[in-house]
Amino acid sequence: MGRLRTFVALFLFGVVLAVGVLLVVMPVERAVAADTPVYGADGYFSELRDGALPIMDGETQTNQAMFTGWAKTRRILFGKQGNQGTYNSNQVSGGYKTLGFGGTTGITGVLGNYMGYAYTGSDSTSIGRFEALLWAEDSVTSKVAFNSGLRINSFDSSVNGFQSTLAKVANDKNSTNDVAYMNYSSFERTLFGQGFDNGKIGGVCTKTVATGCNSKSNTEQTLSDNPYPVFPLSAGDLVHYLGTWKNLANPNLVCRTFLENNNTGNCANDSDSWWVRTPNWDWNEIVVGVTQKGVPGWWYADLTRGFRPALRLSVQRLLLSSHAGSQSQQLSATDSLRLTFVDPNAKMLSWDAGVVDSGEGKELVISGTSELTQQSGFGWKVVDPDTKKILGSGRTNLDATYGTAGNMVLPMDKMTDSEKDYVLYVWGQEDGSAVSGLTNRATVPVQGTIRGWNVRMPIPYGISLTGQTSGTLTTYKIGDYDDEVFDQAGALKSVMLNTPTTPDGLKTVLKDAAVAAGSSGVDEDNPVGWVAAKWLGYPTDPSSEDVTSVFSPYAGRLQLFAQALRDAVKADGDALGEVAGQLNGLDAPVDSPVTLPVSGPGLYLIVDSSGTSLPIIVGTKVFNEALEDVVEDGMVDFADAGVKGKPRLGQAALKSDFADVYKRIVNDAGMDGFDVGSEVEYEIALRVPDLTKLDGSVSFGDYVFEVADVLPSGLDVTGTLASVRVFVGDAERTGDTSVTLQDGRLTVSGLKALFAVAGSSPVVNDTGVVPVNGVVRIRYAAVLADGALLSKPGVDGLKPNANTVTLTRSTGPTATEEKTATANVYSFTVDVVKLDKDDLSTRLGGAGFEVSRDGQPLKFVGSAGVYRLAVGGETGSATVVTKADGTLSLQGVEARGLSFKETTAPSGYFKVSDFGVDIRPVWNEDATQVTKVTYATSGTNLAYVSKDGRQVMVLDPAWILANLPYTGGIGILVLLVVGGLMLVFAVRPYVLSKRAERDANLV
Repeated sequence: MGRLRTFVALFLFGVVLAVGVLLVVMPVERAVAADTPVYGADGYFSELRDGALPIMDGETQTNQAMFTGWAKTRRILFGKQGNQGTYNSNQVSGGYKTLGFGGTTGITGVLGNYMGYAYTGSDSTSIGRFEALLWAEDSVTSKVAFNSGLRINSFDSSVNGFQSTLAKVANDKNSTNDVAYMNYSSFERTLFGQGFDNGKIGGVCTKTVATGCNSKSNTEQTLSDNPYPVFPLSAGDLVHYLGTWKNLANPNLVCRTFLENNNTGNCANDSDSWWVRTPNWDWNEIVVGVTQKGVPGWWYADLTRGFRPALRLSVQRLLLSSHAGSQSQQLSATDSLRLTFVDPNAKMLSWDAGVVDSGEGKELVISGTSELTQQSGFGWKVVDPDTKKILGSGRTNLDATYGTAGNMVLPMDKMTDSEKDYVLYVWGQEDGSAVSGLTNRATVPVQGTIRGWNVRMPIPYGISLTGQTSGTLTTYKIGDYDDEVFDQAGALKSVMLNTPTTPDGLKTVLKDAAVAAGSSGVDEDNPVGWVAAKWLGYPTDPSSEDVTSVFSPYAGRLQLFAQALRDAVKADGDALGEVAGQLNGLDAPVDSPVTLPVSGPGLYLIVDSSGTSLPIIVGTKVFNEALEDVVEDGMVDFADAGVKGKPRLGQAALKSDFADVYKRIVNDAGMDGFDVGSEVEYEIALRVPDLTKLDGSVSFGDYVFEVADVLPSGLDVTGTLASVRVFVGDAERTGDTSVTLQDGRLTVSGLKALFAVAGSSPVVNDTGVVPVNGVVRIRYAAVLADGALLSKPGVDGLKPNANTVTLTRSTGPTATEEKTATANVYSFTVDVVKLDKDDLSTRLGGAGFEVSRDGQPLKFVGSAGVYRLAVGGETGSATVVTKADGTLSLQGVEARGLSFKETTAPSGYFKVSDFGVDIRPVWNEDATQVTKVTYATSGTNLAYVSKDGRQVMVLDPAWILANLPYTGGIGILVLLVVGGLMLVFAVRPYVLSKRAERDANLV
């Protein structure tokens, strides 16, 4: 007993020691991949609030005073600066400044009486949500007329393709003097934004040339007919963005060249003034312009002045705003900014980075390759993960334009926390130039971290997608992973989902979306965790409350939750925080998926901008450092991913919500198939067509819209035909349809009465009942009969009971088309082989078993080792027996755990201990088909799955002493009997010896 206590104590000590080790081992932290296409802080625009007017931000005075905001606003280098390829080969400044930033609609009705004349007032220019309004520091053209030889004031009319001279100078693709084409690089032209107006500008007249806007009222102004990448400012812009009032001189309007020449001379290209667009003018009336001294004035339209362009710059791909020479963040008040934008079609191929000591402190070292064919070097920036601000930036190469070395010194004074993961962005860079365009072009950046001056490389998180769309797929992170647990093989065992802490209000958005999906009692502190536990399908036991959205585009609360989040993003682009990944279009068949990079581990919402596919909620795989060099860079999924419909991590398939007909099974929430004799409930979903597409050629009486469902052998419709139910929304409709069943063909007619006006000619939609693209659902039940096809492990073992529905509908007076959809029903077989433990070539017949499930005995019909689950009306037997060759086949069961108890062992063999067999179907990505079936055993190591996976091998120990440890209770009894006999034989010589000794002593 003392030895036993000692053993137990040592064992418990070992357990405690092991637990202690687990508690102190910290997971190695890894960096995450770049968050495409939001590329982090840029150093300038990212620090401006929406609607900011940077020029006015620098002011402490009122609009009626003279300002110096233009001088205080940071200069941005953009466009071509030299004379090669620029407008009329002119030398241009290449300098721009920011008038406004983010989400400003064009203001109307408040800017009248400009310069004291009502008809000179105009709308201001709109700025989009992720755009900045830039304005050139000087004229970029030689003198041009506002309009030449015409006395009509239409600035931009679609009639006869008319554009004024100034409009053509701004943007005329057929002209070599097009400022939008000539003065910017092809890469820079991809960065022009479109405001709220799809590139059109306000404050102009678009009436026909013959009519014009002759009322002299600014109420006639409108948007231009054509889009303008660059444009002259409007009179309203001078008021709204620059604080100009009437005809007072304003330093904000002075040309750069005039200032640099000590307030003498003209603007660039010898222009003594520049044009402003106004809504009303003709040859005899004023056209607003501004002199080189910043004084507004007016001239005839055929006089010549310079063109000083403005443009809306999209900042969604902006990576860095930095010192024009060293690319650092060390900027003085007079230093200019150079912008670096991402080319989404250029990627980093490889990279490495480290930190070394140098005479200047800690210096970053970068190497690698990229897809840029004219790469100048590498760019970098370091961002504080808490403040989201850039701490430092630079590049590896010598800057040819400014002759300064690239900056690689890290900001040690700002990176003082040795325990913080400072975010490092690295990219390949092609420097801009004065000749080709001053903007830098960058690859999609990669992302790592710097902690304690050690660079940590990224983990490439992403989601593998299949499907097709022409839209942009955008991801938003809605859940953080925490407390990951791995099994012995390294696969994911469990993971906690928490709601991200940013942005503010995210918890409320997620909770409201869950409520909109039809739920109550949502956890307000962790709504995404609540949703995951209820609907996501990750828990295996117990199963999720609702996993239908895994495979159905028409049902499932998770899908409704995703749609509510998609709508929240449409209403407010910041509702879910920053974009975490983006993919422009997708054409990926099932066998060739495409990876959508995301910002890190967690749960994501994927939204299709085209609306042709449903929003998707999917989690990434999890990084397991122990398997980093073994599987997919250490990315692991749940061990049972795909089993019984459990979602796969890191994989998703686009699902269209515009399918004309869809079919699914509604009563298989566990995705484990059916027992033979069970009832299978089907739902057919039909999209209501737009009847106007028939072009009025079909009447209601001739219009065909019928459903035929062909039941395969092994499926029988249950009950009466009246049990076939039709729904519009959640409401059941009766009396509108007729149902017939003949030779296994179920036909539903009269459906057109649910969405078309009865008797109409031509047939038209009755939108008051169910709208176009709405859904009509048909539900009915069928029994899986004893002749159903059965599935089991092996490539040839997958045999779905495919049930196909056909929708027939009119496409013309006599023409029809057919649309089909299929749902697959599965039932399964368990194959067992009984063998001698010590001689696997010996098969054991006559072994009897009782089989139960969830503690309830199952009954089977059959004999000679082949049994089928008994159906209604069949008595069945609780005992099944192996065939003479040791085989046992149990057929027609759903994929759930079966418990086996051996009741009769073959002669000369012990009974094996009780064991379990679990059937595990693995479904494809959209859970419509089983791709594989596997077995898993438990309870004893004498029951295991064969090497080819097709059978469960069960070994019986023969009646020999060596097999006693493998036996159950009867083995202990045998051990006692054998032990007693051995004791008898051992004691007898001792007794005889003692007796002989006694007899000898008597003598």
